[in-house]
Amino acid sequence: MSLSFRPGHRIFVFNELIDMRSGFSRLSMLVRDRMQQKILEGDLFVFLGQNRKRLKALCFDGTGLILLSKRLEIGRFMRVSDFESFDITVEELHSLLRGGTIRRAFFGDRALTRMHGGSSLVANAAARSGTEYRSPS
Repeated sequence: MSLSFRPGHRIFVFNELIDMRSGFSRLSMLVRDRMQQKILEGDLFVFLGQNRKRLKALCFDGTGLILLSKRLEIGRFMRVSDFESFDITVEELHSLLRGGTIRRAFFGDRALTRMHGGSSLVANAAARSGTEYRSPS
């Protein structure tokens, strides 16, 4: 399945598992009330089921709502708790739809604050290489 997606529109993953019997009304309410988003702006909203074998997506195409549903025959969709961000890219959506796992690498300040054995990983790597690490001012 190939989705075309217009620039400027975003893809959001709902941060809780849902009852896969939910339809247009219930999913629209979750987008409006729980996600605090506007369904009629054309963004795509992705929902995962409890057993992680099913996924639903909801979007507005300009004339009405579209509800997509996918059931994996082999494997499972990734856990909601494993998402690093609930705002994903088109490439990440395609990976998710194939049953893949989305992983992102973090750099900058977030990487420098990750601790291992009482010191930052970057400082340890610099010490092993014989170079001095200077934090950004």
